[in-house]
Amino acid sequence: MARITIPYAVADFIDLRERGFYYVDKTDYIPKLEDYNAPVFLRPRRFGKSLLVSTLACYYDRTKAHRFEELFGGTWIGNHPTKEHNSYMIIRYDFSKMVMADTIEGLAQNFNDLNCGSVDVMVEHNRDLFGDFQFTTRGDASKMLEEVLNYARSHEFPKVYLLIDEYDNFTNQLLTAYNDPLYEEVTTNDSFLRTFFKVIKAGIGEGSIRTCFCTGVLPATMDDLTSGYNIAEILTLEPNFLNMLGFTYEETETYLRYVLDKYSTGQERFDEIWQLIVSNYDGYRFRPNGDRLFNATILTYFFKKFAANAGSIPDELVDENLRTDINWIRRLTLSLDNAKAMLDALIIDDELPYNVADLSKKLDKQNVFDIRFYPIILFFYGVITLKDKYYMAFPDKIMRNILLA
Repeated sequence: MARITIPYAVADFIDLRERGFYYVDKTDYIPKLEDYNAPVFLRPRRFGKSLLVSTLACYYDRTKAHRFEELFGGTWIGNHPTKEHNSYMIIRYDFSKMVMADTIEGLAQNFNDLNCGSVDVMVEHNRDLFGDFQFTTRGDASKMLEEVLNYARSHEFPKVYLLIDEYDNFTNQLLTAYNDPLYEEVTTNDSFLRTFFKVIKAGIGEGSIRTCFCTGVLPATMDDLTSGYNIAEILTLEPNFLNMLGFTYEETETYLRYVLDKYSTGQERFDEIWQLIVSNYDGYRFRPNGDRLFNATILTYFFKKFAANAGSIPDELVDENLRTDINWIRRLTLSLDNAKAMLDALIIDDELPYNVADLSKKLDKQNVFDIRFYPIILFFYGVITLKDKYYMAFPDKIMRNILLA
């Protein structure tokens, strides 16, 4: 049997390219992102955000210039590179790894424990520039970032390209647990998180940071941080970026044909498997008139199982981990007043009314738990998606069945 080259749970771009995994090329979006200094892109969990972050890190990292052809050869951006490729020093943060605590002091300590290392890694990767530089402050992620930015600017080093994956993950956990007082401490006054984003804002303004690209799920935290980071440009609903994550029909058809040729009996089963895919996995829409999209991770799970079963349809059409994700969302939504009645209406009528203007409204802690915004929260979490300008519905049969289970 051929080696399986379906990259399920592969979020490292270098690993994906080195091991010859199938790659749905989204690199044509890179030039569009260069028009922004502080872009924020929100998508439901397991939609491919981490792979996008990894791809951008590889593309802009000055220390990987010698590998550009190896990593990007055959991709759109490999054939149409921008002037900025491999021009910057990369700092990557991943807030999804944040460990919770019951006090602001405990959260601050965990935040620093997690994020001080990211700046250290950048310095070590760029030792040819930093020479014998050593931090005078340690243990505080904001101060370390500020120090390295000041040093880089004063020595006229290349700018920093900063990436934050799942920027709202741990604050969403506080909201889910109804720990409102602690959430307010984190997102107000001079908390460690607001201070961190103020340093980033200053770095962009002073020219030491080229771009800070953030991914996340909800826009709530960004709104509560507004006074500390009021330069954020949320691209989530922008027409030019709707298909940057997730698979279009065309991309999915091409992917399926690849899988059938390599792991099954060829194209004679295309119609059968295509109908199965459309019936169970189609599809997310992030503007009322936008394309319908497949969740990249969920679809890749099916393709890998299909390949591992030598072309047999797997018994389980969805990863068990997704059920855990949905249960977590369920705990959030079902605790709201009248939420069960609304959920029943969604299941019975297969649609839920919403106000289209609320899609682009910034959310704060208060309206996250306002019943009016119940459909909007479910939309950002990926439980429901846009049906038209007036109603939302389940994106696919899989999501509906999981919520009913």
